[in-house]
Order: sequence, then structure tokens, then C-alpha cells
Amino acid sequence: MNRVGLRLGGCFPVASLIQRRAVSYTLPSIKTLDNNKTTNTDFQGLFSSKTVDELWYKRGTHLVEGLNQLLEENNVSNRPSDLNQLIQQTFNKPDLFGVYAYASLLHNLQFYMESLKPNTTAEASQNVKQCGPEELLKTPLIADVYNNEPTDPALRDWISNSFGSVAEFRTLLLNSAKGIKGDGTVWLVAQAFYSEKTVKNEKNQYTTLAVMNTYNAGIVNDSIRSGQVTKLQQQKQAKADFLKRKQLERQNAETEGKVEEVIEEEEGVEETKNESKTDDLVLGTVEEAEASALFLDKKLIPLLAIDASPRNYLLDYGVYGKQQYLDNVWDCIDWNVVAERAPVRSKPTIDYI
Repeated sequence: MNRVGLRLGGCFPVASLIQRRAVSYTLPSIKTLDNNKTTNTDFQGLFSSKTVDELWYKRGTHLVEGLNQLLEENNVSNRPSDLNQLIQQTFNKPDLFGVYAYASLLHNLQFYMESLKPNTTAEASQNVKQCGPEELLKTPLIADVYNNEPTDPALRDWISNSFGSVAEFRTLLLNSAKGIKGDGTVWLVAQAFYSEKTVKNEKNQYTTLAVMNTYNAGIVNDSIRSGQVTKLQQQKQAKADFLKRKQLERQNAETEGKVEEVIEEEEGVEETKNESKTDDLVLGTVEEAEASALFLDKKLIPLLAIDASPRNYLLDYGVYGKQQYLDNVWDCIDWNVVAERAPVRSKPTIDYI
């Protein structure tokens, strides 16, 4: 039996998946959760022991078994030891969508659970409670007083520089999680921007932090997302080229004096004819502007994940307990783990003319 290092977020090793005979994966070990299971104790300040069993051991085992089964059914050979590589290899293959989905969900679950530590303060256990409908009437505010701030000076400075303050970051992070309807995860990511002129061997310079959401089996992976945008742009260009070609054929037929009607094989030919008469300096759509900069010029490294799906709070906090759950998650974030995942920050320089 060989231990295979699992790189989450495509960068830093966090835990391990065990790969037997390069065939199947098993649920990785997380020391804190294993201790809770052995002693049948709660994850202090966040989850009851029953919820931990449901979220990690039962659901995690289900995901691992589903992944292994689909790998066997689809005869996937030469499986990479890196779960991110498996995700990237299966993302653009519709027949392997199930493999991608199970691998991504397992990746996100592990990343989230490894971001947490028990809250050992005296009042922590009192906050794990069923909540009533009055919780829906509370106005989101920037908390003046809160616990569990990041202690690493470099991480604190980076957060303050990116979001204004730790308090503003906390509000953005938790409100982004609260706004997720259904299954989804909110992430803290480090961003590196680069251009086509960047030397290939030059290291990515991570300058800013950002908060982003993914849904269902979505994963923070810039190569996957940039591939999506590139593929859509290629499809759009291919369609435009086809329509222009049909337009040219029509014009040639008319020039040669052919009076028979040329059957148009694609809708939108007339639109393309009008577009060809437009000025090249005319701006495109908002969607085109966003796509031109969406993930095509940046690298992302996930530092923190919070699973905002209903399954995480329904058992212990009830239907109305999402906000209390999120407040408790903040108090249980292991900032040491977040700091370890963070790349070296590159502070921008100011050029004076």
C-alpha cells in the first residue's frame, strides 16, 4: 500500500489519499476528526459528533466509493496521484463527468475540513443550537467585536491591504457564503496576474487576495476556468467564420448573375452582414469585456474554503441557523493552515516618472 500525496488547489500538500495498486482511493485521515470519532466527542464550537460522522465519514466514504466505482466502470487507467490532475483530465470529457464531479466534491470537502480547528472558548458550545425564524430578520453588519482573528502578521497585512480590514473581510466572506442558495462553497484565494509578455520561467507574483464562490461540484482551478473561456471564444469565432463564409458565397453567387435563391444554412447570416458593416472601433458587449479578462490573465491559489451547503447546518442549527453556523465557522478557522497555504506575497512597486 502506497501513500500518495494529494495536492489541493494545485499547489500545497495538505493530506493524503491512499491509492491501492494504482486503482482505488480511500478517505484521507484528518487527525482532529479521527480523535472526535474515537472519543465520540463533538467538534467543539461547530458540530456535534453526529454531524461530523454524517458530513465527513458517511458522505466522504460515499464520495470515495462513488469515485472508485466510476473509475472502474469507465476503465480509467493511468490515474494520477494528484486529485487536481484527475479533475483537469476529466473536466472536458462529458462521458467522465461523474468522475469529475465526485473528485471535485471530495477535494472541496477535504479542503474545507482541513481548514478548521475546534473552538475551545467557554461559550463555544452554547452557540451550537437550533435557531428560530427571528434569525432571518437580523441585518448584516460589519462586526466591531469578534473572535479568532488571524495572528500571522504577513497574512493580516495582506488581508487588510486587499479588503480594507479584517472586519470587512469577515463580513464579505460570511455574507458571500450566506448568499449561496443550495450547495456551494466560498473561497479565499490568492491571485497572480500576468501578461503574454511574461517570461515562462518567471515565477507568478501573487499580489492580491479575493473572495469567490463556487457551486455544486465547482472547484477553484484557473486552468479549468481559463479553458472554459478559451473554448467559448473559439466556438464563437468558428460560428462567425462560418457565417461570413456563407455570406461571401451568397455575394459571389449574386455577382455571377445567378438568380436562383441561395438557401441559408445557418441562422444569423443577416446579423453577420450588418455586423461586417460596423466600425472596428465600436466597443463590444459587457459579457465580451468580462470574458477578455476572466481567468485568462491570472493564477489562483485557494487558501480557505467554507462549505455553505444546507447539509452543514441543518442537523445542529436548524432551517434558520445558517448565520449562526457561519459565525461559528469563523471562530473555528485554523489561520495557521491558511497561512501555510499562502504563497509568497509580491507587493507592487510604484514607478515614479
